Amino acid sequence: MNLLDRHIVARYLSNFILLFGLLFVFAISIDVVVQFDRFSDAARSRADDLGSFYPLVLAHAILDFHAPRIFQFFAFMTGLVGIGAAGFTLVQMHRSRELVAIMAAGVPLQRVAAAMLAAQLGIVLLQLADQELVLPQLASRLVREHDAILQPGIETFEAPLMRDGDGDLLYARDVDPRSGVATSILVMERAEDGTSVARITAASARWDEAASGWRLEDGVRMNTESAPSRTAERTSIDFWETDLSPRMLLARRSMNYAQMLSLGQLRDLRDAGGSTDARLERTIFGRFSGALVNLLVPVIALPFFLVRNPGVAMLSRSLQAAIVTIPLLIGALAAMTVALPGLPAGVGAFLPVALLLPVAIARMAYLKT
Repeated sequence: MNLLDRHIVARYLSNFILLFGLLFVFAISIDVVVQFDRFSDAARSRADDLGSFYPLVLAHAILDFHAPRIFQFFAFMTGLVGIGAAGFTLVQMHRSRELVAIMAAGVPLQRVAAAMLAAQLGIVLLQLADQELVLPQLASRLVREHDAILQPGIETFEAPLMRDGDGDLLYARDVDPRSGVATSILVMERAEDGTSVARITAASARWDEAASGWRLEDGVRMNTESAPSRTAERTSIDFWETDLSPRMLLARRSMNYAQMLSLGQLRDLRDAGGSTDARLERTIFGRFSGALVNLLVPVIALPFFLVRNPGVAMLSRSLQAAIVTIPLLIGALAAMTVALPGLPAGVGAFLPVALLLPVAIARMAYLKT
């Protein structure tokens, strides 16, 4: 990499960091203003309990809630911020006539685009590492609602009737994903045709990872196949084998949580029966197709700013780029999460990539330089 390439990459990365920081601060500022009462109540309660200085506890509450979200924000905003960083960089180079000097030296404009795309490729690889290594460690904290400010993560949640791999249904009034304990358990065992054959109730249960099932406390199984004139058969039961682990219940409850799991964890959930509606399958394939989209859309955006004529109005070019590329980026990322009738989840996830790839190649091939 020569001096020109290092100069372009350094300017591009500096604009990316600056724009990303401004957008993140703007986003959390709006949230803090809108939800200030909840932050204030949580901080005042904690300050009263610990005898601490209220303003410091309030600042800690805001940082505790929003600081981990910088990694989530980075994973979701890589493509959009990359387009903005490319635009700012090339507008600066256009105003200082650097593009004219580069072409006068016999260097094609594709060289400028290549340097920026190399920087964007590094950012996308960092995004994948963030999704694979960092977000899974913070997943339980990132799905907290504002009523859980200053709490370590998700405490408990209700699990409505959810189907496991055998077709049985599970209901739990409260599930604690950290301790693996559930209360007020109701299980509906079903036949292949969907009819109920037995009902299991228990006051509480603890998840046994080794045995892949729930250890029931005061569990009772009642046979519902008995004829109405006969008394239903009741037996004690202390274990129910299923693939509905606390993590799977949480992933089904919140697809936002599932999107922050690593590929290995997503595959485990899929293999355990968590992909009955193919949402996990699309999430797995979307991890890679989303990274490719974050590369292809900036390629489409670059020719709007790589112009030979120094007299071109860059404001109109910027508006054109925003009108074209932002809907493309948002639409492509949204299309990867929608089930397309008749198409496998993997094909549907990579369909936006297949549509954007020839457009990106044509944009760079017909770039005037």
